[in-house]
Amino acid sequence: MHRALLLLLVAGGRALQRHRPTFSSPALDELERAVDASLLPGVPIESLDGAARESVAVARRLRARMDSFAKNGDCRRCWLQRAHCVCDRCAPLGDLGSARRLFVVMHHKEILLAVDTAKLLLAAYPDRARLVVGGLAGQPAEAEMLASIAAGEAVVLFPSDDSVPASALDGTPRDVVVLDGTWSQARKLYKRLPPAPAVRLDAADVDELATGAGRQLRTHPTAWREVSTLSAVRRLLTALGSRTAGALSGYQDVADAAARRQLGPPRLRQTT
Repeated sequence: MHRALLLLLVAGGRALQRHRPTFSSPALDELERAVDASLLPGVPIESLDGAARESVAVARRLRARMDSFAKNGDCRRCWLQRAHCVCDRCAPLGDLGSARRLFVVMHHKEILLAVDTAKLLLAAYPDRARLVVGGLAGQPAEAEMLASIAAGEAVVLFPSDDSVPASALDGTPRDVVVLDGTWSQARKLYKRLPPAPAVRLDAADVDELATGAGRQLRTHPTAWREVSTLSAVRRLLTALGSRTAGALSGYQDVADAAARRQLGPPRLRQTT
């Protein structure tokens, strides 16, 4: 009897997962097109120059990861297993304040990670958040970002030595470039960008976030470096006058809880 009940529960769970709604991701769709265009099948990677070689290597890694992701049937929008999908509780938001667009520059190792938080920016602002993967050629979003930087119409969220606090920004409409990865990865992504004004969170925001609110699931010996990309952007958007940025805190709570259920405690003990 117990075995029959167990089989019934398993079958019911599978049926529920099959009938969960599916959510699209324009950002991931665009990324897949760039990946496929960069694969260069049949071309020996050693015959390419440095930039092209990196692009092919990144594309091949991402193609393999995307194929595995698709085979598992995971959600393309929140990057969680369908059984743990949170998209029905993370509806798109509208207002970005004086920010025109968000360019999320992500390290390729962050793509499709359950614990990544920047994916929620793509979900919350699907019409105004663009995904750029470092080192991958042929991304329309990257071309738009570089054009904005060249025109002096973008700021980069990064605490460089010459960065200004978010409270010092005026209400001029501007694009915001966000870097997503471990701290070492983010530094590398930042160094690869053309020169652009940098903005940092105000000290009070950093101190509050470092106490625990808005930390990412991956730990770091330095408390303030545990602050998630999503939380940092939430504070910046609030400083830029966004009326919807506050909702991102709840989105992270929902997504983090789902990631914990999916991954379990042991996989959340890694240090970045």
